[in-house]
Amino acid sequence: MPGPIRSIIDSLSLYFLWVILAVLVTLTLFQVHGTLISIALAAIENPSTRPPGWTTGSVYGFSRLLWLILGIFWLGWVMYTLEYLREGQQYQILKQRVIRLLCILGVIYIVCIILLFF
Repeated sequence: MPGPIRSIIDSLSLYFLWVILAVLVTLTLFQVHGTLISIALAAIENPSTRPPGWTTGSVYGFSRLLWLILGIFWLGWVMYTLEYLREGQQYQILKQRVIRLLCILGVIYIVCIILLFF
């Protein structure tokens, strides 16, 4: 392909991969949130593991705090990955970087699923 058309396609594929990774990190963080809230509810329901002063109403505040923390993490991830992918495209290692990020997200998601089964 000619130079200008190839650069447009490369640029669009970069942004397409970035959007896919942003969606996947969003789904993963929803799973992390659900897992941590489930663990908190399980800890509160058992009198021997209940933190002092915590009730099921405390989980609502914990959930809001968790959304704040996960939202900050999401924003950092999305901003970081765009530059990370651009740099990978420059050095011809874009595919390796995308696979690495997908593996990280996959491991986090699988760990959350496994924790929910216990």
